[in-house]
Amino acid sequence: MLSLRDGLYILLIPMLAGLILLGISVDFSDSDYPPIHSYQTFEVTVWGDTTRDFSSNAVRVVNLSSRETFTASTILLKNEGDMIPFKQLRQKSFSVLTIGNPVPAFEKYLNYYTYVSSQHIRLADEADLDELGFFNPIIVALNHPQENRYEIASLLEKLREKSEVVVVNFGDYEILKPLAGYPALLQAPNSQIQAQEVAAQALFGGVALNRGVPEYITTELGLRRNYETTTTRLGYTDPEYVGISSDSLMLIDQIINEGIANYAMPGCQVLIAKGGKVIYNKSFGYHTYDRKRPVRENDLYDLASITKVAATTLASMKLYDEGKLNLDSRLTDYFEDTSYDPAPSKVYDTVPYLSYQIFLDSMKRNPEGARYTNRDTIRYQDSLMLVGRYIHSPNRSKRVSPVFKASMVDLLTHTSGLQASLPITPYQRYINSELYSDTYDDNYSVPVANRFYMRHNYMDSLWNDTKRLRRDSARYLYSCVNMILMQRVIDSINNRPINEFVEEEFYNGLGMQTMCYNPRERFDPERLVPTASDRWRGQLLCGTVHDPTAALMGGISGNAGLFSNANDLAILSQMLLNGGEYGGERFLSDTTVELFTNRVRGHRGLGFDKPPRTTSYIIGESASLASYGHTGFTGTCFWVDPENDLVYIFLSNRIHPSVKNTRINEMRIRQRVHQVVYNAMGVPYRSNPVPHERRRENQGSFVMAP
Repeated sequence: MLSLRDGLYILLIPMLAGLILLGISVDFSDSDYPPIHSYQTFEVTVWGDTTRDFSSNAVRVVNLSSRETFTASTILLKNEGDMIPFKQLRQKSFSVLTIGNPVPAFEKYLNYYTYVSSQHIRLADEADLDELGFFNPIIVALNHPQENRYEIASLLEKLREKSEVVVVNFGDYEILKPLAGYPALLQAPNSQIQAQEVAAQALFGGVALNRGVPEYITTELGLRRNYETTTTRLGYTDPEYVGISSDSLMLIDQIINEGIANYAMPGCQVLIAKGGKVIYNKSFGYHTYDRKRPVRENDLYDLASITKVAATTLASMKLYDEGKLNLDSRLTDYFEDTSYDPAPSKVYDTVPYLSYQIFLDSMKRNPEGARYTNRDTIRYQDSLMLVGRYIHSPNRSKRVSPVFKASMVDLLTHTSGLQASLPITPYQRYINSELYSDTYDDNYSVPVANRFYMRHNYMDSLWNDTKRLRRDSARYLYSCVNMILMQRVIDSINNRPINEFVEEEFYNGLGMQTMCYNPRERFDPERLVPTASDRWRGQLLCGTVHDPTAALMGGISGNAGLFSNANDLAILSQMLLNGGEYGGERFLSDTTVELFTNRVRGHRGLGFDKPPRTTSYIIGESASLASYGHTGFTGTCFWVDPENDLVYIFLSNRIHPSVKNTRINEMRIRQRVHQVVYNAMGVPYRSNPVPHERRRENQGSFVMAP
């Protein structure tokens, strides 16, 4: 039997609950906050000043996600000349100067968009100010500094003489009174981590700002109201912002950890962007199985055959846009010399020997042999016979290579009839010869691996070998040769190497910091994730392209050679998803993006891979037929789905330490992770999927096994 006190408790509980609900209800009938979702309630103190706010209350309790709340509370007080969000990144050199308490989250998120140097100086130190003169613009972050506002104003005036200055304030707005004349002023609600994240995104167009300036600030600072911005770049937010439950994506963690536990790969990076918002960006595991160096989001992976799209196809799209590349043209239209010397066994000046060592010994004993040391090229036959310079014999005519009859569409759709790879086996056999050196000099200038250089005049041999290839009747055969030839076309049109072209035309302007060829020349080796232990080069490859053909080309090739982290690859993918536009700048026409990413032949677009209409594939089975992307032999994948406004990035080094490791495919790691996202979105499977068929993996692609 209940006591009187127990009965009172029972009556009071619903009454108290009702009062609590009444107390947190807020009327948004005339508010411009984002749509209300059923998220956790957050309390936000605006300006960090409990005496002022947009309304009469100092604190607004709203039923929004935390990032939405901070976005709604961040105000662009001034934006003359539409400086914010930043545009034309390739023309700027950014630095952030923090005055007051550190703002690490702010600095971190700025670097998602482009490289931003971090500076912390003393106000009285003129030498430090001189160093800042190299940057333009300078982002000044004010976070409750100890100096008074007039001392700060004096400092900023000195900076303003050298560069454009953008001020972001994380404290009381009154510190901005002496700075009202500055062209760009951003006020954050406070200095909490998510306020810092939102402020950084606002500067680069990751979030849109449309909150008007409160009346009392307008009066005191003399600023006009309602500066608004639009979203121009990827934003970083919670899954709930795009209608996806965070809990539903936890299955990704489970699949990845399962793969790592079963040695499918030592680690990986996974990034998901929905509706232009990165909702999932995690790094898992370690660089290698010794578990010494964890994977970080700034680490670089060997993209392998994703290079075919992220460099070669991208450059082809740009040249097509500019009218410099005709897709119906043939290779012969872009090269003056389409002929080649036939098999050189009887060509004049041929020097056959039973082995290379016998040849070297003969040269030492015979002074006449010096005339062969500067030969243009060399070729080793399977019989171990050495051939000297390729010198055209007057008694033998050159032959026109059938390779040059292939069209641009043939190459981009892998229907040229050319074989899968170049005949590079001879170059891999003779490692203890004058073909390679462990030191760099004018003769040995082609980097094949770390302390492993090839003699530069052997590049002629590779090109001559390419011309000798046979071309079968047109049929689909995934081939690295196709993209190597496309690269040669691109280099021929531009009269400069493809790496310089794509960096200038795309990577720099997009703000990409990691995507590049030969990363050992730029980055700390600790940021480079190793791939395979290579028997030919005698080392664990780290920052050196795994693909042997690309390695023989100095790491810069049309079929492989790019390295990147997940964030940079996502930026490139979002630019394509946007129809060629990103950051308020147009990189490609929308018609060109549509042309290249549409299905052309079979499951191929122009350079891009497409999902087969009926069979299962390396990506999630709910991916729309309009989706496109590419995979990489090293265990990488990127996939763009326009119908579902989705970008999927998966980077791993599944071939560590051996290329024989196929567990990532056997466990279907990439497919399963991709499908988790579609399931969380409620996207059904495509109709009539067939059972998973056996596959064998070729360099960078999957072909159906017989």
